[in-house]
Parts: sequence; C-alpha cells; structure tokens
Amino acid sequence: MDTLHVYLFKDSLTPFVALLNEHQVKYQMQEARTGVQMAPSAVIEIVQAVGNAAMWGALATVLVAFINSRRGRKVIITTKDNIIVHAEGLSPKELEQVLEHAKNLTAIDPTKHEESSV
Repeated sequence: MDTLHVYLFKDSLTPFVALLNEHQVKYQMQEARTGVQMAPSAVIEIVQAVGNAAMWGALATVLVAFINSRRGRKVIITTKDNIIVHAEGLSPKELEQVLEHAKNLTAIDPTKHEESSV
C-alpha cells in the first residue's frame, strides 16, 4: 500500500483533517522527529489503497472543499514527473486525473482564524 504525503502549512491542519474525516479518506499522521526543524506545520500520509479509484474522487472533493471554504487557501500538487499543478480552479474530475499521478501535495491556509470551522 502506497502513501501520498500531504504537507500542511500555517493553519491548514485542523480544517484539512476534518475534511478527510468527513469524506472518509484514510490517512495517518507522520511522526514529528524531536530536534528536527520542519517547514510545514504537519505532514500526513494519505493511504492509497491499490485498485480503489473512488479514493481519488473523495480526495479531489476534499481539496475543492478546502480551497473553496476560505479565501486565500491554496493546494499545490507535485506529480511523479515533478510537474507543479495549482489546484485552484480545477474541477473535481480534473483533480482526480492529476491526483492519480501525484507524488505529494501541499495545503496552505494563510489566514489565522479564531474558530475551528472548516
């Protein structure tokens, strides 16, 4: 079983994980190493079940919901061919196609917000 690394920056951890849970996308938190400085605030791994094409659709839905729920949010996908794709403006179907070739992705929520709503 492969995993897709998701690098979460700024205040993106709580809302991103809430959306993963809501859409039943399986993930695991990557352990933070003591004494190692990390640029992202958190790293999670999306579990890629072999032969489960529905997982890409659910993850695409999560990304669209994440981007559209707060102004300024960004998702950047790096493919296995090292092509950088900015997810803003892509449809869920287009995102599915990109995600099938993803090496990792980055989610950024630059806005500091008080409430923990998605």
